Amino acid sequence: MVRKLLIAEDNKFTATQYKKFFESNGYKVIIFQDGKSCLEKYKHELRYHRIVLKNKSAPFDYVLLDQDMPIMNGAEVSAQIHKICSQQKIIFLSAYGQSIIDSLQSSKEGYLQIMQKPFSLDFLLKKITPKAFTQVTRTNQENNVMTNTQNPETVR
Repeated sequence: MVRKLLIAEDNKFTATQYKKFFESNGYKVIIFQDGKSCLEKYKHELRYHRIVLKNKSAPFDYVLLDQDMPIMNGAEVSAQIHKICSQQKIIFLSAYGQSIIDSLQSSKEGYLQIMQKPFSLDFLLKKITPKAFTQVTRTNQENNVMTNTQNPETVR
């Protein structure tokens, strides 16, 4: 089974790194540079998934979103995706992790995770495995930020 990622990242260099890395690890990767295009693709894939494939699950294994993007930011995209497909797993990849947590109820509801930049791609890959997502311990809001920048393994 091919694992699928939908990524919204406006930095071309970062987007290229994500695509090369995840494709080399067996993922099908679709990348957009703005939130609106990402959301439109998501809606299209969800319709196809539901109507043609008759599948009620989320169309992507993960949606990875940058917060600051043109047209629609990551918070707006995640809210729209959650509204139409509540089981979709979403991870914010942002340097502003704590401010996102403070502003989003969704991070408290559990469908949204946040990884604070900088992080290594290997670290992110470990986080998107099914076990890693369900084993994240949340005792308070600060634990929603999946970061470990003091550990040499997490630095690019």
